[in-house]
Amino acid sequence: MTTDFKVDFDTDCNILAKFELENGGHKGVKDNLAYITVGTGVGVGFVINGSSIHGLIHPEGGHVSMEPCEADLKNYPDFKGVCQFHCNRCVEGLCSNVAIQKRLGLASVADVANVSDDHVIWDIIGHYLGTMCANLTLTLSVEKIVIGGGVMNRGEVLFKKIRDSFKKRIADYLQHEQLDDMENYIVRSQFENELGMVSASAVGSTGWDLKDFLQDHPEYTPGC
Repeated sequence: MTTDFKVDFDTDCNILAKFELENGGHKGVKDNLAYITVGTGVGVGFVINGSSIHGLIHPEGGHVSMEPCEADLKNYPDFKGVCQFHCNRCVEGLCSNVAIQKRLGLASVADVANVSDDHVIWDIIGHYLGTMCANLTLTLSVEKIVIGGGVMNRGEVLFKKIRDSFKKRIADYLQHEQLDDMENYIVRSQFENELGMVSASAVGSTGWDLKDFLQDHPEYTPGC
């Protein structure tokens, strides 16, 4: 068995962001893109200037601070959030499908799909995700934001609320033709629910050497 091959380790969201940049068919995107997944958790991956972001650790954008909005406090005053670290003070604690389930008293996260399109919960989730997207654009100047995950199966009903919230947060401070076409700036992947499997199969290695990696990370051992 040969070990003379290259491997790369990265977060799932960074892999999805890289795949979307290279294969998503996004017009006007050169080398900067953010991918957000909103499911049982919230994760964010970035490709900036053509490369995934790696720093102190990997990005944990799903846990950026977020204050509960007025509509949330009014309709769900007893909701304490679902993040074990930040409670109802981060995006994941407020926006995951678990958070929606807990607010509405649903039996399981699968029941979130049965909530009506006109329910106030989508205004609340749209507010938070739109605010998050505005913060990403203001800090990283990404050329496109792709959002996926189970919660986004709600479709255009939720995307419209996210875009509207984004525009309120930006408040005309940024002027760019891509921001004039919000339907093509904050989007769902064309691969929809298949994105994870497709991207994991297609994204290639960036050239880490397995032997060097194992020397640097003794907590890992080769699989069979």
